Amino acid sequence: MNAALWGLLSALSFGSADFLARFTSRGIGPRRALFGILIVSAVVLTLYMAATGWPALAAVDRLWLIALHGLALTLAMLLLYWGLARGPVNVVASLVATHPALIVAWALLLGHRPDPLQWAGLAAALLGAVVVAWSAESVSSQPHRLHKTVAIALATSAAYAANVVLAQAAVPIYGSLVTLWLGRLVALAALGPLFLLRREAPSLPFRWWPLLILQGGLDAGGMLFLLLGSGGRDSAVAAVVASGFGAVTVLLAWRFLKEPMSWRQWLGVALVFGGAAILTA
Repeated sequence: MNAALWGLLSALSFGSADFLARFTSRGIGPRRALFGILIVSAVVLTLYMAATGWPALAAVDRLWLIALHGLALTLAMLLLYWGLARGPVNVVASLVATHPALIVAWALLLGHRPDPLQWAGLAAALLGAVVVAWSAESVSSQPHRLHKTVAIALATSAAYAANVVLAQAAVPIYGSLVTLWLGRLVALAALGPLFLLRREAPSLPFRWWPLLILQGGLDAGGMLFLLLGSGGRDSAVAAVVASGFGAVTVLLAWRFLKEPMSWRQWLGVALVFGGAAILTA
């Protein structure tokens, strides 16, 4: 299978997992939903590593990078699930997809100078985000509620950008699979203090487990498909195609939740994901 197909499978898996998060987060709350899918995805990744062979863990003194990556992942996913539970899903997914623009902005601070194509991608993603938010506000019957959703989505984008930057720093040392696996375990452990602080038991009703298992399996599948597509010389193609997972979430919300989409919103979505694809490449 070529890299583009692996990337497509990754996008479909991640996008579907985020769509399901709308229901689990509303049903049992973002913290419990995240706790459930992290358990499932950690089990799937552990079984995959056991089947393919345990890699040696080198440079133990740099594990703080993975710890920070896991904490950023926890924050990003909690905010994402909170935003998806509030809705509209198309606004949240589109704004979160701007996180590659923030990664480029961070690179700028470190002295990197983007080429003209990257500048175009950055401009397209940011313009698309403005169009999406403005178009949704123009048709919203609850503008104050929408303002809070937009703020949550933008905070999620920033947390995802931090998560990716930290993961990129850890991957050359530990490898992609170990970084993802340990990051999930750190995120799972980080939820414990949150439950204690809120005096909330991390109980998961049995009737929600089938959906959580499906969501967690899709989340883990998205990571594994991307890894499988990143082994050859066309790895950039897999990453670009996989970066469209938010578009999958938007389309699922439009089709099954009947979320209205004006032509301006479609234009904004196209700009965001087109710009994100350029920046990912």
